[in-house]
Amino acid sequence: MNTEVKKSIDQLLSTLKEKLGAPGHSLLSLLTVMGRFAHYSLSNQLLIYGQRPTATKVLGFQAWRKVGYQVRKGEKGIAIYAPMKFRGDHVALELDARDDGIRIGFRVAYVFDVSQVDPIDGLSGEPLPLPAPAASLTCLKQLKTFLFGHNIELAYAALSAGCYGFTDGKRITVASGLAAHAEFATLIHETTHTLLHFGAERPDLTTRETEAEAVAYILCEQFGVPGTELSVDYIKAYRGTPETLATSLERIRRTAQRLADELAAVEATVA
Repeated sequence: MNTEVKKSIDQLLSTLKEKLGAPGHSLLSLLTVMGRFAHYSLSNQLLIYGQRPTATKVLGFQAWRKVGYQVRKGEKGIAIYAPMKFRGDHVALELDARDDGIRIGFRVAYVFDVSQVDPIDGLSGEPLPLPAPAASLTCLKQLKTFLFGHNIELAYAALSAGCYGFTDGKRITVASGLAAHAEFATLIHETTHTLLHFGAERPDLTTRETEAEAVAYILCEQFGVPGTELSVDYIKAYRGTPETLATSLERIRRTAQRLADELAAVEATVA
């Protein structure tokens, strides 16, 4: 690995964490990127955010060519850490930033956003398909199935104005009459509390609310479900410290990924 490049990337990560962790700094733009690249490592999510926060779909130079696109001359790549994985009896370097394999090391690799490529001459150049927004009602049904499978009770009640839900760790109570997208965001928020915040080491209130609202925001972004307006209070003006945020971001990413994967498993079972 090029020592100077690695040093530059590590410095970018350090600077980003300090900036994002400053009290009052909005986390919305970072969480949007985390929602778009949900299966990437936190470091790579931060690197994409720090270098090209508007990115929506990234691939390596050769990967773009395989799907009929070429990187425009002069475009600057997004530096990420690509894991090295076992492939049978061989070790393969793969330009894949996701967390779905056995890692034995990393190298610096470069990816390019869809906005940086053009169709290769002579090929169709059809627009790349983007994930279709999920139906709010479908996502809500999948989430309820997840809760049932994990023995988390769900109840509805008339709650005071501004209160959409709460949990005691075993039961989630949601305000009656919420639209499907609002109920989904609320349930993700409270589910995050049940998964993270009722153990022996319970974080402070600021950390708990930041994590719960961040996970709700990421999943709404990832699934294309409206409702992020219900999840912006703490994350619009962060109230913690750089140390608090550094500790929380990985929990946020892992919880969002776990819920997304389990909801997808529910969908596959139903299908």
